[in-house]
Amino acid sequence: MTAVKNTDFFCHFNSAFFHGDRQFIEDHISEDVVWTIIGSEPIIGKPAFLDAAFGVEDGYQDVDFVIDLSVASNGEAAVKGTMKKKGTADEPKIYAYCDFYVMDGKKVKELTTFVIEIKE
Repeated sequence: MTAVKNTDFFCHFNSAFFHGDRQFIEDHISEDVVWTIIGSEPIIGKPAFLDAAFGVEDGYQDVDFVIDLSVASNGEAAVKGTMKKKGTADEPKIYAYCDFYVMDGKKVKELTTFVIEIKE
């Protein structure tokens, strides 16, 4: 894949994640994927990754998001953006996030996520 296609892929991966496209994510992660959300224990393996991403009702699905930056080179990538979701009493919660990816061929092998709530 070229750098442009890699960048497009990671933007698509983020979009699939936030829109609940489980099949796309499942098709593009390795069996031994490791997802580290900084501050939490690593999530290891495809079933655990999919459960964490799609197994909770108030998870990441149907989140408004904006990708500010996406860069990719030599099988690694970074995506930086913001996401907004409903909080308590329908007050939105806004988060800044950055995802770092390591590929194994055409599949995500490692994902490291940094996320912090932005207080307005």
